[in-house]
Amino acid sequence: MGIILIIVCWVLTPIFEVINFITVLCIKVRDYQYLKVIDGYFKSGATDRDKFANHNYRTSLNFYFSKGGYEFGDKRETMSSAFGKKQLEKSLTITGWGIVYLLWFLDFKYWFKGGHCVNSIQV
Repeated sequence: MGIILIIVCWVLTPIFEVINFITVLCIKVRDYQYLKVIDGYFKSGATDRDKFANHNYRTSLNFYFSKGGYEFGDKRETMSSAFGKKQLEKSLTITGWGIVYLLWFLDFKYWFKGGHCVNSIQV
């Protein structure tokens, strides 16, 4: 039964995503908050998916990116936060360090402040 539910979820999620995005656009254009709302919409969605992935993919994250220490998997926490904690305790694999440096490069506002992951630490 679980396999059927996840397949239905995978099919319906993109449909609802498009419907919701169009609804948000239509309502907020009326309020003249277009760019602010769109940025917040995407950031909120990304954060939610990040927390989902940190919890649901914890086995793979711990296997491929961790050399012990703090573990991925807290459903309240983003993967970036977990990577940041592991970065500070130096318990990442080479692949894990690659992810940390990629995010550091992409999030240029934290280039000289410890990087994206350290600045994302929460919980």
